[in-house]
Amino acid sequence: MNQLKSKLAKQILCLIIVVCVLCFLIEPAGAHGVYVFAWVEGDTVYVESKFSGGKRVNAGKIIVTDPQGTELLDGTTNQKGEFSFKVPKKTELKIVLLAGTGHRAEWTIAAGEIEMPAAGRKPVPEKSATVKGIIIGIGCIFGLTGIAAYIRKRKKKNHDQ
Repeated sequence: MNQLKSKLAKQILCLIIVVCVLCFLIEPAGAHGVYVFAWVEGDTVYVESKFSGGKRVNAGKIIVTDPQGTELLDGTTNQKGEFSFKVPKKTELKIVLLAGTGHRAEWTIAAGEIEMPAAGRKPVPEKSATVKGIIIGIGCIFGLTGIAAYIRKRKKKNHDQ
């Protein structure tokens, strides 16, 4: 009887070890995952989305929020899984894709990646040539010409001797 209990205990212990090892080896399945990717060019944000199999998300809902969760805008992806919008304000943007039946993905764009439109910026004055700069430039030209003439004269003098 004790032998039977000992054999049964060893089998149960082996089963527990196998189950524990399998738990560490199992990875989450991404068979039906959805992905979203966004980037900024100028004052426009471009969004691309697709399922893990490569199929594009058609008519997926896009929601854009600020860090506090306030919705700034929303829209729908086109047949190619794309969506674009003008930057609503210079803040971190959280882009959420809802692709139906529990498919959800998020992408965050840092405030540092966002450039506001040129109309909102101060124009940078162009630097024009100053009188001082012109005089220095002419002086450099005369100086270099004088050095070149001196070297020529010296070479000619050494060549004649």
